[in-house]
Amino acid sequence: MKRITTIMMICMLFASTAMAQVGLNINRLFDGRYKKAAGATEIIVTGVQAREIGLTVYHSLSLTDKNQAELVEGLVVKDGVQAVDKEVEYRNGQLYYGFYTMKKSKRDNRYIFYLNQNLARKSPKNIVTLIYMEGLASPDEIKKLIRK
Repeated sequence: MKRITTIMMICMLFASTAMAQVGLNINRLFDGRYKKAAGATEIIVTGVQAREIGLTVYHSLSLTDKNQAELVEGLVVKDGVQAVDKEVEYRNGQLYYGFYTMKKSKRDNRYIFYLNQNLARKSPKNIVTLIYMEGLASPDEIKKLIRK
């Protein structure tokens, strides 16, 4: 019986992680296609580790494929239209940095962070990073977390 309960809890955890970005355009990017793709790193943090930083979900994706960078930027910009608060910076007509506070999901705050390091003034790198976060953490707490 313990085994069945444990399996059910794990399934619920994965289901809640998969559902976290529902209603957002970026949800398309977190469908698992990048888990084993060359030049991609996908990280999911939930449970105790996420709660330690005031979150229920931390889901990040880093890509080195410039063609994929355009897709990510487009989806982030579309979601940014729905943001209740945002900080953005454009360089050369492209989104360089975006921090978006989205509408709450039940009781949790939702955030999207985007950074195109190709556009960095100092030491540009061929990396685009997208992070979706959900939890009780405030925008200031999230910004401190991102800076680490």
